Amino acid sequence: MRNIEKIGKTIGLMIAIVYLLFFQGNQIFEWVLFASILLTIGIPHGALDHLLLNPKISNKGLVKFILKYLAIIVVYLVVWIFLPVPALLAFLLMSAYHFGQSHFIGNDLQSKKKTTYLITGVFYLSVIFWGDFDNTAIILKGIVDISPLSGFGWPIIIGSFILSMILLVKNSYADWRIFSLEMVIIGFLLYQLPLLVGFIIYFGFWHALPSMTEEYQSLKWFLGRNKLKNFIKRLMPFTAASVGGMWLILAIFYPGSEPEELVLLFFILVSLISAPHIWYMNLFLETKKN
Repeated sequence: MRNIEKIGKTIGLMIAIVYLLFFQGNQIFEWVLFASILLTIGIPHGALDHLLLNPKISNKGLVKFILKYLAIIVVYLVVWIFLPVPALLAFLLMSAYHFGQSHFIGNDLQSKKKTTYLITGVFYLSVIFWGDFDNTAIILKGIVDISPLSGFGWPIIIGSFILSMILLVKNSYADWRIFSLEMVIIGFLLYQLPLLVGFIIYFGFWHALPSMTEEYQSLKWFLGRNKLKNFIKRLMPFTAASVGGMWLILAIFYPGSEPEELVLLFFILVSLISAPHIWYMNLFLETKKN
């Protein structure tokens, strides 16, 4: 599975380069790419949250897990309804921390690790959002006008990069030079890509796939003889439930919505299922290190 992660990142790089060379502005390609990565890697990587802390979960335990998961979603939905701007800020901060954390799976930082996760995630989200700032602003205009922030992109990108390197050096992180080179290369490519393409390539190949690899490594003792087949089978129920629920909600709102409004609604739905996933994934990763 570690080789799959490396192959996946190589594929992600190739897709980004091929898009920039041959498919810029091709919306059919963009949406097919987005849907393909989302359905095969993006959503499935969070479909085993119920097994991460207890692979032998009982039926009673599963019901308790689902109720907790839904409770977090409902609470966060209420925040979105009544306090959309704080809800958006919370989602961005949670995502930055969560994405940054996935870059250090298998590497236990000794100092200021949560800050390192957050700052690293801020860098990658910044190059994605400010790389296509006009489209980002259009999508978010239903919540807040971010046009005054247009000039803050490069200071945040450069500042988060430098701060991330300082934190890694202070942690005596052996691969900080390679890590910094990867940030520069991936950051440059993501900055050139349109919002949805950049987001889904990064989300799929630099976050979801490494997370899924770690899940497989931790659960393979539990999966029996046909490990990979059983792993995929166990991904299916909650993947199907998530996809079905999101599709139903989007279908209901589709007739009277503009494309930008549907994209915003989609990201709100993603944030709702991400909130409990980030909680359980963090517990899983931190428990493994202790």
